[in-house]
Amino acid sequence: MQAEYLVGREAELDLATEILRQEGAGAVLLLADPGIGKTAMAAEIAARLANEMVVMRIHGSPALSTVPFGVLAPYLLDLPVEQATSPVAILREFWSQFEKRRGSEGARLLLVVDDAHDLDEASTQILAELVTAGWARLVATSRPRPGLPPALLQLWYDGLAERLELHPLEKETVTELAAKTLGGAVMASTAEVLHSVSEGNPLLLRCLLEDSKADGNLVRRNGVWFLTRALSGTGEGLSEVVRNRVLRTSEAEREAMYVIALSEPVPAAVLDALVGRDTLRSLMDNRLVISSNGAGSPLKMWHPMYGEALRHIVSPARSLQIRQRMVQHLPAEPSTAEGLLRMVSWALDCGADVDDEQLLRAAFLAAKLLQNPLALAAAAKVRSEALRPRARAVMAMVKYNDGDYRSAVQLLEEDAGFLDADPSGPLGAGLLWGAARSAMGDSSGEILADAHSAADALVAGRAAEDPAVQQIRRHAAALELAALAHDGRYGELRGGLGAFQVGLGPDEPDFVMNQLFLLAMQCELLMVEGQAVQALEMGREALVLLDEHNDDLLYFTDFILVRYALAALESGDWAAAETALNRYAASSAMGLITFGGDVQALKGLSLLRQGRLEQAGALLIPAVEALRVKDPQRLRRLGNALAFYAAARSGNNELAQRLSADLGVPAAGGAYVEALAELFTLAAKEHLNRGTGLEKLRSLPDSTHLHQLPGVLLQNLVLRAELGDLQAMEAIQETASSMAGAWASGWHMLATAQMGGAGDAFVNAGNLLAAGGMPGPAAAAFDKAAIAFDAEGKRPEARQAAVLRDVSEASLGDAQLHDPHTEVDRSVPLTRREQDIVALAVSGLTDRQIAEKLMVSVRTVEGHLYRSYAKLGIRRREDLGAAVRN
Repeated sequence: MQAEYLVGREAELDLATEILRQEGAGAVLLLADPGIGKTAMAAEIAARLANEMVVMRIHGSPALSTVPFGVLAPYLLDLPVEQATSPVAILREFWSQFEKRRGSEGARLLLVVDDAHDLDEASTQILAELVTAGWARLVATSRPRPGLPPALLQLWYDGLAERLELHPLEKETVTELAAKTLGGAVMASTAEVLHSVSEGNPLLLRCLLEDSKADGNLVRRNGVWFLTRALSGTGEGLSEVVRNRVLRTSEAEREAMYVIALSEPVPAAVLDALVGRDTLRSLMDNRLVISSNGAGSPLKMWHPMYGEALRHIVSPARSLQIRQRMVQHLPAEPSTAEGLLRMVSWALDCGADVDDEQLLRAAFLAAKLLQNPLALAAAAKVRSEALRPRARAVMAMVKYNDGDYRSAVQLLEEDAGFLDADPSGPLGAGLLWGAARSAMGDSSGEILADAHSAADALVAGRAAEDPAVQQIRRHAAALELAALAHDGRYGELRGGLGAFQVGLGPDEPDFVMNQLFLLAMQCELLMVEGQAVQALEMGREALVLLDEHNDDLLYFTDFILVRYALAALESGDWAAAETALNRYAASSAMGLITFGGDVQALKGLSLLRQGRLEQAGALLIPAVEALRVKDPQRLRRLGNALAFYAAARSGNNELAQRLSADLGVPAAGGAYVEALAELFTLAAKEHLNRGTGLEKLRSLPDSTHLHQLPGVLLQNLVLRAELGDLQAMEAIQETASSMAGAWASGWHMLATAQMGGAGDAFVNAGNLLAAGGMPGPAAAAFDKAAIAFDAEGKRPEARQAAVLRDVSEASLGDAQLHDPHTEVDRSVPLTRREQDIVALAVSGLTDRQIAEKLMVSVRTVEGHLYRSYAKLGIRRREDLGAAVRN
């Protein structure tokens, strides 16, 4: 089991073994928090040196920390009792035991000491003397707090030891470790959740993986592992780890941990009074309890999963006793969101009464953080008839995100609350209701008919000038505008938005919600009309307003974010799209579980537009599997189409054929999203089977008005151009001329260069595309420049263009696009440049020699070789010869 702790630790292992092999005194002191892997590393060091040295192991123990020479007892069995307190006699006997083990080989002694922070002073002194005299090498592990004993620390001060601090694993290492442990590819968003929740701790990561597999949360579909719900701290593996650690503490410390876990974060002064300062200091020294936000702030368990596991261990009766004791010391209104959720959750677990207002606040906050069980439990307990509509809206939001659209609709339709003129959030509830109805397969006509019927019932008997009546009518109008966008009737939407804005003033009780809706709709409209930069500005304005009022709004975050991200992609602002999509994980790891497939689908679209085909495929193929389970933004057909396109364009026909089976998924997204899905599907079919998609792409603009809009038409033309349709270049030049943004501008310049055919024009286009973060199209432009210059007899310019092409290609990344369910697909041919570089590498030339011979950079050579490894299904240079021969 120790191998999992050593992933990414090769440098530290090599350094440690080198130190211990050198002449003279040598020791390695490994410091790390529990679970990071210091014990596993010490064991691996011992295994590497076992053939060179005699290994003697010593284990520190809290029980023996006050017993002189207690940990040395296994090696002192032959020592007379009267000499048991003599350091000289003990040293002599210890050395005698080593000599027996060494025999006649003359091997050195390697002392491996685990948990050195628990050693008694006398034993520590013996070990330090052995190292100082050069009689033994030492590997000692310790926690940073309380830290190494003074005698061992002195070795470091004297230059006789190297102190290595092991840090938590980086996200990339967690991904690698999870893939090795599970035996398959792990979805990127799932790996990010695992890294976030485990905080890079290998022990916690292993527990989370094993527990999540055991309870069916971590599932494998077509070779891809992903999470279906929030990670739990109540699994048997993690509970066992926590129990073992808790049992090593005193009774007072255990009691303090129960109190903290149940009521965290807890003011330090309260804990001082209840459990004692010494107990608290001991827990903090042993990294069981930490300050929640710096020195002097409230305290909590060192890791959220430990807190959850402890709460699971404590019985309900014991929990209630602690609550009765603590309630008088805790504020009635917690100052933090974390405190509010913990207080309400604890009360619900104990059956204690909670005020309706507090229940609703906790439910609303829990829904936003995607803590779904708490959101449902708190909302269901709300008794006030005045607050029930909002509580039902919270429960509907949870059901919607879980894919239970029918339950969401039923909750929202009680008393037609989704249209009621309540300033606490009806418009958000109305949009959620419309989205849920649409996800169920209801047509826009059916949805609108029901919305207007509900509105009529609500306003019956009221005067037309009643403000509540006007607001109900406005909410129904908002649903109608959202339906126009969903159906792709953008001409009607433009007129409808103008009418919606009339009379909209800041004095209205739900002005903010109406303004947010208006900005989101304007963002979508401008995007499809080809004004992506203006659309992005509208979306940015909506996000700013959203952040100011997010505590009072429901569903708007999801409604706005997807439109903002699509506008960013349309404008070619890849960083803005990335930032927007990362908001899903900013406040809760659960965001990447619920929205992970949607997020990866949009990130895949971003990478495809940048020309990063292989990286896009690495995200999109797992996204397809996740979207089958959860798809709150209804991007499944788009995700399927993008993955199909990435596989088909890369030449991975087997994977493309498998993905094509998913194309029959019913259309559930908005018209713009579904139009993109259709375009990429047709392009993929053309790549897979020539003659099956290109003609349909050409005919689409004549079939519907939506496909004539610049925001849709340009994607059509770009896909056709990448398929080799030269006629599309002329249309790109015309279409993109009136559009703003890096994506449109770059393709406009490339199309202009194609029409002229001059090498300089291609170089200028390549430079613009490269500056806009599109290395794929940039490489194509520079390649055309090299060809044009060569035809003109301008050899130096041709060589320079080729260098620029190679630089762009090298920046594309080396992710491998393959079906994780099958063996490596070696049918993807090497490019001409890759073949040349591989041949030179096989002949024995170094990267630098290859670079000099081909007049390119070393980085370019490295990039081509890495991509060649992926295509050939190998991992290192030494395997190139055999791979090429096969």
